Amino acid sequence: MSIWKHFYYNLPVKVLLIQPPIEDFYDTSIRTYPLALLYLAAAIRDVCDVSVVDLRSNRRPRAIKNHPFPELRDYYRDDHYSPFSLFRRYYRFGADGREIEATIRRHAPDVVAITSSYTTYSLEALEVAKITKKVSDDIVTVMGGTHPTLFPLHLLRSSYVDYVVRGEGETPLFSLIQALRSDRRKAVAGIPGVSSRHNGDYSISDIAIEKDIDRIPERGLLDPSDYRISGKNYTFFLTSRGCPFHCAFCGKPPVPYRKRSIGNIGQEISSCLEAGIEAIDFEDDMLNLDLDFFNEVLSLLSGKGLTLSAMNGIYAETMDMRTLENMSDAGFRRLNFSLVDVSESVIERQKRPAPFNLLRLLPFLESSPFDVELHFIMGLPDQRPDDIIDTILFLMGKRVLLGPSIFYLAPGSRIFDEASGSFREEDVKTLRSSYMLPVNPLLPREAVFTLMKLVRFINAVKRFLDRNAGIERLSDILETAQCGRNRHDDSIMRTLITEKRLVAYDRGVRDYIDEPQDRELTAHFFKRIVGATIKGFKTAHSLTVDL
Repeated sequence: MSIWKHFYYNLPVKVLLIQPPIEDFYDTSIRTYPLALLYLAAAIRDVCDVSVVDLRSNRRPRAIKNHPFPELRDYYRDDHYSPFSLFRRYYRFGADGREIEATIRRHAPDVVAITSSYTTYSLEALEVAKITKKVSDDIVTVMGGTHPTLFPLHLLRSSYVDYVVRGEGETPLFSLIQALRSDRRKAVAGIPGVSSRHNGDYSISDIAIEKDIDRIPERGLLDPSDYRISGKNYTFFLTSRGCPFHCAFCGKPPVPYRKRSIGNIGQEISSCLEAGIEAIDFEDDMLNLDLDFFNEVLSLLSGKGLTLSAMNGIYAETMDMRTLENMSDAGFRRLNFSLVDVSESVIERQKRPAPFNLLRLLPFLESSPFDVELHFIMGLPDQRPDDIIDTILFLMGKRVLLGPSIFYLAPGSRIFDEASGSFREEDVKTLRSSYMLPVNPLLPREAVFTLMKLVRFINAVKRFLDRNAGIERLSDILETAQCGRNRHDDSIMRTLITEKRLVAYDRGVRDYIDEPQDRELTAHFFKRIVGATIKGFKTAHSLTVDL
């Protein structure tokens, strides 16, 4: 029997909200909390029987031998060891097809709604829709998230997808469920935010924007102990939505900046504490855009004993020392800031506000109790290798950790539109940082790989300084027994410092071999940093590069 049985027999509609698995060289396990699905569940719980299933988290990764990137096999090798390694294997993170099918059969849903946040993982989301239709073609399938918002036709042209939600999905999904349970299928085409097809024609909606964001996600549908960070139950949390800026490299759909009410935020904090949550990661695009508002939020959190973080969204240009002190009092211990690049011309080309305030705050941050990580991008169009080296030079002399991000074409961004002009399914798996897509001819894949390794080398030196006071020169590291934590680290470090050559230990031949690299760029890097200072990450210990 199809979903129409609910109209005739007055039965509750069963809706299953799914976070799909992904495939990549890496996944960040503390970045998988399905907050968006819990918002959807809170919005529709009064009109259906709703469940949430996370098919990505809490499963052992399964290595995929024949990954779709043969051109990367010399870069990511499982038989090579280096303390500066990036990735080794290509994995399936989450459920396989058999588990997905068994899960859907066990829940016996009438509607399956699948989130597809990133275009590069959209095929895995489509796989869930395909398996759903294999279980029963009568199950209604809905796709939502950033990818469906940007490319609704890509999904609606698939026989596995019935409806697409564009933009913020709470009200559109609620209206869709209402229409389905009331046998008003023809009315779906008029629901704001819901795209559909009928008899070969496509009805593409505008992007939905929620007017009322004072909602508390339905966290009771998940086991808090399934999501842990540093041994603590954690959750994602939003105090606002949207971003007023439009950086050239950002692919997020344009939605206005809106703040939740302080009272509603306070209610959610209380519900988190009652649910056994011990740590909160804020997912706002612009957490502190409005400083007065953010400080009110911090006052709600002060004294609650929560560990707080914001891996994205701390906006340096509105930050001040008073707010930083309040963040410390409230429970922040580590701060992540986005620098992009130290070159003003690079920043300007990305339509990004210049980080002047961040630079002014750095002396205070260096003397503060915070662990600070500054993120920058490598491989932007028109960026030069020396631009990146300038950024590395600047950051290695600060008490911060370097956070390099490899540029990738983000669908929906201005750079994506200029570089590709259109969406092609055969390209989706290349739209990820781990692919090191050589968009910039000045920074081919080999150069980006080399720079990533050199940044990891600098971070390794910083951590070495944190453990070993009294080291004054880079050459002193070579005289220190066990400069690394693996028996091969000393040889690999020595070769890089003395010969300006990146090597890895090959377990097959039991010897050190050259990694793919730009030897001229490595030599140029070390020439540039001679006489410069490298400062520790958690301490002020420093050394001079004396090569």
